[in-house]
Amino acid sequence: MVPTVIAGWGWGDWWGGYFVAGVARLVFVHHSTFCVNSLAHWVGDATYTDGHTARNSIVTAVVTLGEGYHNFHHEFPNDYRNGVEWWQYDPTKIFIYCASLLGLAYDLRVFPQEVIVKGQLQMKQKALDAKMGKLSWGPNPASLQVLSKRQFEEHVAEGKRWVTLDGFVLDVSLFAKDHPGGEGLLQDKVGQDVSQLFKGQAYKHSNAAHNVAHTLRVARIEGHWAR
Repeated sequence: MVPTVIAGWGWGDWWGGYFVAGVARLVFVHHSTFCVNSLAHWVGDATYTDGHTARNSIVTAVVTLGEGYHNFHHEFPNDYRNGVEWWQYDPTKIFIYCASLLGLAYDLRVFPQEVIVKGQLQMKQKALDAKMGKLSWGPNPASLQVLSKRQFEEHVAEGKRWVTLDGFVLDVSLFAKDHPGGEGLLQDKVGQDVSQLFKGQAYKHSNAAHNVAHTLRVARIEGHWAR
């Protein structure tokens, strides 16, 4: 009623005072407020934990006037900030901080930065592990058959194109033609332990070479620890 009367008596805009200053304002404020418990649990990223549905989102922050970094709020509930980074839109934290400078607020609580960073890194590691889990890293070392050196030599004598690397038996038959040094170079090493050559005696192989080698494992040599 108040905005309706003010707009009506002030400049004759009764409908504007009612619908814009009255109804529309309340609709916006109410929806904005309750988005904290709806939109903030649906849109955005689980920056610090995925143990609950709260999310961090700049979109929600704009809609709710700064309450969009809800994942942080749920994980660190007694921290006076919502957007912990300086660039995150959170007018309330700025207001509280300015009030503290004037002595109007005190004992502002913040979680230790190290604890906050730990949460961030754990979630990044979890996402990274999920991506890595979709890739082929070769067979589980513990699941490989164990061969004696004599058994290895017997298989090679039967025509297997095998080499050993760090105690693992690698079947290079399919990879030989793609070897950067040429198929002949790798063929000359069949039946041998190429560990020292692989690590720098002949050429220090790249991380990519190690990753390829892991996928070629077919067995372990007896007495070597699986890694």
